[in-house]
Amino acid sequence: MRYREGPGTAARSARSFPRLLPALLVLATGCSASAPPASAPASAPAPITPFFSVVLNTDDPVTADLGFTAVDVTPSQVGALPPNRKALVWLGGYDRKTCTLLTSDDALRQQFTTYRLADDPRVLGYFVADEPNTDHNCPQSVGQMRARSALVRSLDPDPRRFTLVNVDDPAEFAAFKSTVDLLATDPYPCRIGRPCNSRLIPDRIASLHRAGVTRYVAIVQAFAGPPWRWPTARELQQMLDQWRRSDWCGALVFSWTWDGGDLSDHPALLAVLKSFNAHLPTPSRACS
Repeated sequence: MRYREGPGTAARSARSFPRLLPALLVLATGCSASAPPASAPASAPAPITPFFSVVLNTDDPVTADLGFTAVDVTPSQVGALPPNRKALVWLGGYDRKTCTLLTSDDALRQQFTTYRLADDPRVLGYFVADEPNTDHNCPQSVGQMRARSALVRSLDPDPRRFTLVNVDDPAEFAAFKSTVDLLATDPYPCRIGRPCNSRLIPDRIASLHRAGVTRYVAIVQAFAGPPWRWPTARELQQMLDQWRRSDWCGALVFSWTWDGGDLSDHPALLAVLKSFNAHLPTPSRACS
Protein backbone atom coordinates (compact mmCIF):
# COMPACT_ATOMS: atom_id res chain seq x y z
CA MET A 1 0.00 0.00 0.00
CA ARG A 2 1.37 3.36 -0.97
CA TYR A 3 0.72 5.64 1.97
CA ARG A 4 -0.56 9.06 0.87
CA GLU A 5 0.10 8.52 -2.83
CA GLY A 6 -2.15 5.46 -2.73
CA PRO A 7 -2.56 2.91 -5.49
CA GLY A 8 -1.11 4.65 -8.51
CA THR A 9 -0.21 8.22 -7.61
CA ALA A 10 -3.36 9.62 -5.99
CA ALA A 11 -2.35 12.70 -4.02
CA ARG A 12 -3.07 13.10 -0.35
CA SER A 13 -5.90 15.49 0.57
CA ALA A 14 -5.17 18.93 1.97
CA ARG A 15 -6.03 17.67 5.46
CA SER A 16 -5.28 15.08 4.85
CA PHE A 17 13.73 9.12 14.80
CA PRO A 18 17.14 10.97 14.66
CA ARG A 19 19.43 8.11 14.47
CA LEU A 20 20.99 8.96 17.76
CA LEU A 21 24.49 8.26 16.60
CA PRO A 22 27.10 8.40 19.30
CA ALA A 23 29.29 11.43 18.88
CA LEU A 24 32.81 10.57 17.79
CA LEU A 25 35.02 12.19 20.38
CA VAL A 26 38.68 12.41 19.43
CA LEU A 27 40.94 13.08 22.41
CA ALA A 28 44.52 14.18 22.08
CA THR A 29 46.23 13.52 25.40
CA GLY A 30 49.78 13.65 26.63
CA CYS A 31 50.54 11.07 29.33
CA SER A 32 53.68 11.10 31.44
CA ALA A 33 55.36 7.87 32.38
CA SER A 34 54.83 8.53 36.08
CA ALA A 35 51.12 9.34 35.87
CA PRO A 36 48.85 6.87 34.13
CA PRO A 37 45.83 8.40 32.42
CA ALA A 38 42.72 8.65 34.53
CA SER A 39 39.87 6.35 33.64
CA ALA A 40 37.08 8.06 31.74
CA PRO A 41 33.82 8.19 33.67
CA ALA A 42 31.22 5.74 32.47
CA SER A 43 28.69 7.48 30.29
CA ALA A 44 25.05 7.29 31.30
CA PRO A 45 22.91 5.09 29.08
CA ALA A 46 20.84 6.92 26.52
CA PRO A 47 17.24 7.44 27.61
CA ILE A 48 14.74 5.19 25.92
CA THR A 49 12.69 7.08 23.36
CA PRO A 50 8.98 6.70 24.22
CA PHE A 51 6.96 4.40 22.00
CA PHE A 52 4.70 6.40 19.69
CA SER A 53 1.36 5.58 18.08
CA VAL A 54 -0.06 7.53 15.13
CA VAL A 55 -3.09 6.93 12.91
CA LEU A 56 -2.27 8.10 9.40
CA ASN A 57 -4.17 10.42 7.08
CA THR A 58 -5.78 12.58 9.74
CA ASP A 59 -5.22 15.37 12.21
CA ASP A 60 -8.65 14.82 13.77
CA PRO A 61 -8.59 15.85 17.48
CA VAL A 62 -10.64 12.76 18.37
CA THR A 63 -7.52 10.66 17.91
CA ALA A 64 -6.24 12.05 21.22
CA ASP A 65 -9.27 10.53 22.96
CA LEU A 66 -8.32 7.19 21.39
CA GLY A 67 -4.86 7.45 22.95
CA PHE A 68 -2.79 8.09 19.83
CA THR A 69 0.33 9.97 20.87
CA ALA A 70 0.71 12.08 17.72
CA VAL A 71 -1.17 13.24 14.65
CA ASP A 72 -0.24 13.12 10.99
CA VAL A 73 0.21 16.60 9.49
CA THR A 74 1.95 18.65 6.83
CA PRO A 75 4.36 21.45 7.82
CA SER A 76 1.69 24.11 7.43
CA GLN A 77 -0.65 22.27 9.82
CA VAL A 78 1.71 22.00 12.79
CA GLY A 79 0.99 25.52 14.03
CA ALA A 80 -2.75 24.83 14.37
CA LEU A 81 -2.26 21.94 16.80
CA PRO A 82 -2.90 22.29 20.53
CA PRO A 83 0.30 22.94 22.54
CA ASN A 84 0.26 19.44 24.02
CA ARG A 85 -0.23 17.57 20.73
CA LYS A 86 2.70 15.94 18.96
CA ALA A 87 3.05 15.90 15.17
CA LEU A 88 4.51 13.43 12.69
CA VAL A 89 5.32 15.82 9.85
CA TRP A 90 4.91 14.65 6.24
CA LEU A 91 7.61 16.20 4.05
CA GLY A 92 6.02 15.65 0.66
CA GLY A 93 6.99 12.16 -0.42
CA TYR A 94 8.52 10.73 -3.56
CA ASP A 95 7.47 10.41 -7.22
CA ARG A 96 8.21 6.84 -8.31
CA LYS A 97 7.69 7.70 -11.99
CA THR A 98 10.29 10.45 -12.18
CA CYS A 99 12.37 9.16 -9.25
CA THR A 100 12.40 12.56 -7.57
CA LEU A 101 11.45 13.96 -4.20
CA LEU A 102 8.24 15.95 -4.48
CA THR A 103 9.58 18.74 -2.26
CA SER A 104 12.81 20.34 -3.48
CA ASP A 105 15.65 21.11 -1.10
CA ASP A 106 14.98 24.83 -1.39
CA ALA A 107 11.27 24.37 -0.75
CA LEU A 108 12.01 22.22 2.28
CA ARG A 109 14.37 24.85 3.71
CA GLN A 110 11.66 27.43 3.19
CA GLN A 111 9.11 25.30 5.02
CA PHE A 112 11.40 24.88 8.00
CA THR A 113 11.92 28.64 8.08
CA THR A 114 8.31 29.65 7.49
CA TYR A 115 6.77 27.24 10.00
CA ARG A 116 9.71 27.26 12.46
CA LEU A 117 9.62 23.47 12.64
CA ALA A 118 12.96 23.09 14.39
CA ASP A 119 11.77 25.35 17.20
CA ASP A 120 8.34 23.81 17.62
CA PRO A 121 8.09 21.40 20.58
CA ARG A 122 5.08 19.73 18.97
CA VAL A 123 7.23 18.10 16.27
CA LEU A 124 7.82 14.41 16.98
CA GLY A 125 9.58 13.50 13.76
CA TYR A 126 9.59 13.73 9.97
CA PHE A 127 8.07 11.26 7.50
CA VAL A 128 10.37 11.66 4.51
CA ALA A 129 8.83 9.32 1.93
CA ASP A 130 6.65 6.27 1.42
CA GLU A 131 7.90 3.26 -0.57
CA PRO A 132 10.35 5.27 -2.71
CA ASN A 133 11.53 2.25 -4.70
CA THR A 134 8.54 -0.07 -4.49
CA ASP A 135 8.42 -0.29 -8.30
CA HIS A 136 12.13 -1.16 -8.43
CA ASN A 137 12.88 1.51 -11.00
CA CYS A 138 14.50 4.10 -8.72
CA PRO A 139 17.74 2.64 -7.33
CA GLN A 140 18.96 6.20 -6.78
CA SER A 141 16.26 6.63 -4.15
CA VAL A 142 18.57 5.14 -1.51
CA GLY A 143 21.04 7.99 -1.91
CA GLN A 144 18.20 10.49 -2.18
CA MET A 145 16.69 9.35 1.13
CA ARG A 146 20.10 9.58 2.80
CA ALA A 147 20.66 13.08 1.46
CA ARG A 148 17.16 14.23 2.40
CA SER A 149 17.53 12.88 5.92
CA ALA A 150 20.88 14.66 6.27
CA LEU A 151 19.28 17.91 5.11
CA VAL A 152 16.49 17.53 7.66
CA ARG A 153 19.04 16.86 10.38
CA SER A 154 20.94 20.01 9.40
CA LEU A 155 17.71 22.02 9.61
CA ASP A 156 16.61 20.39 12.85
CA PRO A 157 19.52 18.90 14.81
CA ASP A 158 17.39 18.16 17.89
CA PRO A 159 18.20 14.52 18.80
CA ARG A 160 14.66 13.99 20.11
CA ARG A 161 13.27 14.12 16.55
CA PHE A 162 13.66 11.46 13.89
CA THR A 163 13.48 10.90 10.15
CA LEU A 164 11.44 8.00 8.78
CA VAL A 165 10.88 6.26 5.47
CA ASN A 166 8.50 3.39 4.70
CA VAL A 167 9.92 0.43 2.75
CA ASP A 168 7.60 -2.41 1.74
CA ASP A 169 10.07 -4.80 0.08
CA PRO A 170 12.19 -6.84 2.53
CA ALA A 171 14.86 -7.17 -0.17
CA GLU A 172 15.45 -3.41 0.21
CA PHE A 173 15.77 -3.28 4.01
CA ALA A 174 19.56 -3.53 4.03
CA ALA A 175 19.93 -0.78 1.43
CA PHE A 176 17.63 1.68 3.20
CA LYS A 177 18.46 0.93 6.83
CA SER A 178 21.20 3.57 7.07
CA THR A 179 19.39 6.28 5.13
CA VAL A 180 17.08 7.50 7.91
CA ASP A 181 16.69 7.13 11.65
CA LEU A 182 13.69 4.78 11.57
CA LEU A 183 12.59 2.31 8.92
CA ALA A 184 8.85 1.67 8.63
CA THR A 185 7.34 -1.33 6.90
CA ASP A 186 3.76 -2.26 6.05
CA PRO A 187 2.86 -5.96 5.91
CA TYR A 188 -0.94 -6.07 5.48
CA PRO A 189 -2.09 -9.65 6.08
CA CYS A 190 -5.86 -9.42 5.45
CA ARG A 191 -6.91 -9.73 1.81
CA ILE A 192 -10.32 -9.97 0.20
CA GLY A 193 -11.82 -13.46 0.12
CA ARG A 194 -9.27 -15.18 2.31
CA PRO A 195 -8.16 -15.50 5.94
CA CYS A 196 -5.45 -13.17 7.17
CA ASN A 197 -1.94 -14.45 6.52
CA SER A 198 -0.71 -15.21 10.04
CA ARG A 199 2.90 -15.62 8.88
CA LEU A 200 3.28 -12.28 7.09
CA ILE A 201 4.14 -10.10 10.10
CA PRO A 202 6.51 -12.59 11.80
CA ASP A 203 8.26 -13.16 8.47
CA ARG A 204 8.63 -9.40 7.96
CA ILE A 205 10.11 -8.97 11.45
CA ALA A 206 12.56 -11.77 10.71
CA SER A 207 13.55 -10.04 7.46
CA LEU A 208 14.24 -6.81 9.35
CA HIS A 209 16.49 -8.68 11.76
CA ARG A 210 18.35 -10.48 8.97
CA ALA A 211 19.01 -7.12 7.32
CA GLY A 212 20.45 -5.75 10.55
CA VAL A 213 17.65 -3.20 11.05
CA THR A 214 17.47 -2.34 14.76
CA ARG A 215 15.18 0.71 14.68
CA TYR A 216 11.90 0.06 12.94
CA VAL A 217 8.23 0.98 12.99
CA ALA A 218 5.17 -1.07 12.03
CA ILE A 219 2.42 0.20 9.76
CA VAL A 220 -0.66 -1.69 10.94
CA GLN A 221 -3.60 -2.59 8.69
CA ALA A 222 -6.89 -0.94 9.66
CA PHE A 223 -8.39 -0.11 6.25
CA ALA A 224 -9.96 -1.64 3.16
CA GLY A 225 -9.21 -1.14 -0.52
CA PRO A 226 -8.56 -3.77 -3.18
CA PRO A 227 -6.92 -6.19 -2.69
CA TRP A 228 -7.20 -5.64 1.08
CA ARG A 229 -10.26 -5.92 3.32
CA TRP A 230 -11.18 -4.60 6.73
CA PRO A 231 -9.79 -6.85 9.44
CA THR A 232 -12.08 -7.98 12.22
CA ALA A 233 -11.38 -6.79 15.75
CA ARG A 234 -9.89 -10.19 16.55
CA GLU A 235 -7.64 -10.09 13.48
CA LEU A 236 -6.44 -6.58 14.31
CA GLN A 237 -5.67 -7.69 17.85
CA GLN A 238 -3.68 -10.62 16.48
CA MET A 239 -1.61 -8.24 14.30
CA LEU A 240 -0.83 -6.02 17.28
CA ASP A 241 0.06 -9.04 19.42
CA GLN A 242 2.48 -10.26 16.76
CA TRP A 243 4.16 -6.86 16.58
CA ARG A 244 4.33 -6.72 20.40
CA ARG A 245 6.61 -9.74 20.29
CA SER A 246 9.14 -7.71 18.28
CA ASP A 247 11.50 -4.90 19.30
CA TRP A 248 9.62 -2.20 17.37
CA CYS A 249 9.87 1.49 18.16
CA GLY A 250 6.40 2.72 17.20
CA ALA A 251 3.14 2.01 15.40
CA LEU A 252 1.59 3.82 12.47
CA VAL A 253 -2.01 2.74 11.82
CA PHE A 254 -3.20 2.90 8.22
CA SER A 255 -5.61 4.54 7.88
CA TRP A 256 -8.19 6.98 9.28
CA THR A 257 -9.64 7.40 5.79
CA TRP A 258 -8.87 5.43 2.64
CA ASP A 259 -10.56 4.58 -0.64
CA GLY A 260 -13.92 5.89 0.55
CA GLY A 261 -13.78 4.06 3.89
CA ASP A 262 -13.50 5.57 7.36
CA LEU A 263 -11.95 3.91 10.38
CA SER A 264 -14.30 6.00 12.52
CA ASP A 265 -17.17 3.86 11.16
CA HIS A 266 -15.65 0.73 12.75
CA PRO A 267 -16.12 1.01 16.52
CA ALA A 268 -14.88 -2.51 17.21
CA LEU A 269 -11.52 -1.69 15.58
CA LEU A 270 -11.35 1.63 17.42
CA ALA A 271 -11.88 -0.21 20.71
CA VAL A 272 -8.93 -2.50 19.96
CA LEU A 273 -6.72 0.46 19.08
CA LYS A 274 -7.79 2.43 22.14
CA SER A 275 -6.92 -0.52 24.37
CA PHE A 276 -3.57 -0.89 22.63
CA ASN A 277 -2.80 2.81 23.08
CA ALA A 278 -3.63 2.56 26.78
CA HIS A 279 -0.86 -0.04 27.22
CA LEU A 280 1.86 0.97 24.77
CA PRO A 281 5.00 -1.19 24.69
CA THR A 282 8.30 -0.13 26.16
CA PRO A 283 10.65 0.13 23.16
CA SER A 284 14.08 -1.45 23.24
CA ARG A 285 17.12 0.67 23.97
CA ALA A 286 18.05 0.37 20.31
CA CYS A 287 15.19 2.76 19.58
CA SER A 288 16.98 5.57 21.40
